[in-house]
Amino acid sequence: MSGAFSRWSAFAALLWSAARWRVVVFGALLLVVGLLPTGIILATGTLVDAVPGVAEHGLGSPEGAPAVAALTALVLGLITLSIIGNLMAQQGGVLDVAFTLEVHHRVARVTLETPGVAQLEDPAFADQLEAVQDAERRGVLRRPVSQMSSVLTARLRGIGAFAVLLGYHWWAPLVLAAAWHLTNRVYLQASERGVSVRGGVSAAPLRRSEYLRSLAVEQAAAKEIRIFGLAGWSVAQYSDAWLDALGVLWRNRKADRSLNAAAVCALIVSHAVVLGALGLEASRGEVTLAALLVFVQAVLATSDLGMIGDPQWGAVQSLALSGRVATLGEKLHALPSPEEPRGRPAPGTGAMGLRLDQVRFTYRGRERPTLDGLTLEVPAGQSLAIVGENGAGKSTLIKLLCGMYDPDAGSVTVGEGGPEARRRIAVIFQDFMRYRLPLRENVGFGHLPLVNDTEVLEGALRDAGGGALLQALSRGWDTVLSREFDGGVDLSGGQWQRVALARALAAVRGGAGLLILDEPTASLDVRAEAELFDRFLDLTRGVTTILVSHRLSSVRRADRIVVLHGGRVAEDGPHDALMRAGGRYAEMFSLQAQRFAVAEHTGAAAGAEVADA
Repeated sequence: MSGAFSRWSAFAALLWSAARWRVVVFGALLLVVGLLPTGIILATGTLVDAVPGVAEHGLGSPEGAPAVAALTALVLGLITLSIIGNLMAQQGGVLDVAFTLEVHHRVARVTLETPGVAQLEDPAFADQLEAVQDAERRGVLRRPVSQMSSVLTARLRGIGAFAVLLGYHWWAPLVLAAAWHLTNRVYLQASERGVSVRGGVSAAPLRRSEYLRSLAVEQAAAKEIRIFGLAGWSVAQYSDAWLDALGVLWRNRKADRSLNAAAVCALIVSHAVVLGALGLEASRGEVTLAALLVFVQAVLATSDLGMIGDPQWGAVQSLALSGRVATLGEKLHALPSPEEPRGRPAPGTGAMGLRLDQVRFTYRGRERPTLDGLTLEVPAGQSLAIVGENGAGKSTLIKLLCGMYDPDAGSVTVGEGGPEARRRIAVIFQDFMRYRLPLRENVGFGHLPLVNDTEVLEGALRDAGGGALLQALSRGWDTVLSREFDGGVDLSGGQWQRVALARALAAVRGGAGLLILDEPTASLDVRAEAELFDRFLDLTRGVTTILVSHRLSSVRRADRIVVLHGGRVAEDGPHDALMRAGGRYAEMFSLQAQRFAVAEHTGAAAGAEVADA
């Protein structure tokens, strides 16, 4: 009961937030449309009851007055029902749109304004979010308010019929209502189980099946699916995961068969009892013809207390969706007040320093911490390189600096602290976004107010080594970087990296005080990466810069190099000092240098052989 009440409360809260005064007007219209049919039934009975008097004395006689009044009420009721019904349908469409927008706003706020990404990676949270997204894909948000109003008006009609039958015998409406309630509960349980399959034990298999489906139909995996012959495997795996998830739903339906049979029997018996009693009493003259007509209509109208078909299914889905939207907000506890959008000028200027003090962090599901007791201080304006073996915690450190995660212990301070400082961080990750949008947005997203400043964007792209790219695009800055759109183009990996780096430079021109490059140049060769990093260090003088790379030769010009090992700082200093120390950094640098020298020698020898030939 509490679960149903919470879902109703969540639906009402969303609707009220979406359109306050319209909800009040709509509610009044709903009451009229829901209760008016009961009045029409009673007017029909009055009219039939007055027919003998009219036949004997005429319509203009005192005996004909009730017939005139009943007929007038009946006509006015039908006209009113038609007019208000049409008005309700129009207003319902408006509220459908408002409700849908409110749901989108709530979900967007939960996903976009959540501090960090740890909550988004919670499997329980992911299940709830996927259930909301799936409900939208299945059209639950197509007519939520209209379907809910259909259910409520039907329930009001049923309540009116229940009240009318109380005038016959007190037990009659109770018997019918009990039977319809049983059938309604069976239907609701089936509908709710259809919803819960997205949020219960079937949630993870469903998300897996949808991921496997995406491998088969989306472009990202198309090449490898074909090269490695994975088409049959992906289809089979998708089918197995899908059937596994739906197995829960099928077992529930099988368990409900006996309950379904009992509900059907209850309906048959209850109607037979009430209608049989009416017929018997009418044959004895204990119930008049007019009363019989009214009570029979009321018996039939009690069906509005039971199953209502598609509108009820849609209403159940809408209630479940509303509950999930509310749950998403509850899982995040109290959301912080929305920060000033990143695109607005951030307070403060100049380089920002940072400090990590005894930081420990462990990823969800792991026992061993990735960072354990890490302490690091970087003065404002310094260029720092962070190196280390795979899994040493380089990217994790960056995510903590950006506020994507909170440390389990210790503290992370950027600039003077607070959200204002965090908004002055610009980061290009290794898996940076390739927006299927025009080149202008792909660069201008670094600082939104500059998106229409062509001169600044051109300078950023040129400094990132992508000047030739702009000249090669037929539509210049308005060229969409995806072949999925007319006139769009696909870029190579190296071109995308230059676009991403230009986005970072645009952020610097917009006031960023800390620039982080987390291995965004991984697909470039060693020389190209080193040249790009060297140019970047020259262009970002006066800004605190952090470079993360597994190629040590690319970051040797940084003011300072930090080696991570075992979740903490193992070595710290400039390149020359670390080489003289002969420690872990010197060993890794020498090993990489040897490999590069071998590659260079092999390439030169192959070139000579070709020349001799």
